[in-house]
Amino acid sequence: MELAVIIIGIAGSVASIIGAILAIQAEKKAKSAAEQAELAKNAVIKKQKTTNLAEILFEAKRVQKIFGKYSIAQSNRSLAGVEFAKDSETLQEYVFSFNENRQLVEETTEIETQAVYDELNKLLTNFSEAKAVGDKKDFGNQIRLAIDDIIFKIRKEIDDRNSKIE
Repeated sequence: MELAVIIIGIAGSVASIIGAILAIQAEKKAKSAAEQAELAKNAVIKKQKTTNLAEILFEAKRVQKIFGKYSIAQSNRSLAGVEFAKDSETLQEYVFSFNENRQLVEETTEIETQAVYDELNKLLTNFSEAKAVGDKKDFGNQIRLAIDDIIFKIRKEIDDRNSKIE
């Protein structure tokens, strides 16, 4: 009978050890799976932010194209027929969009969003209130330069992000 108790005790100890080993292995697998899930989630978030930056870049390029005419205008007469109010509306839409995405732009690029937002609003006001075509041309060119800087910085960030993914 004592031998049976010893055998049962040994069997119980072996079973406990095997159970502990299996529990440790299961914990490692669960931890590894959780880490992989976290990495996948972060990759998806990073890709989404890159996609959102690309949308902001696309909008900036659209505004750049519209305001490009103010840079290449040789004279005030070359701007005859330009719909200044429509150009103002286009810039206003971009300022709204930029404002909506300021947090993303701030955390992913080197752009000082408050300063850029203030500058764009000031340029929009100056452009909209200017009466002389020469003033419209000057402010339009300044707007294009500001947009060029935004495009440069966002493009740089997107390129950096894409090179890290590959």
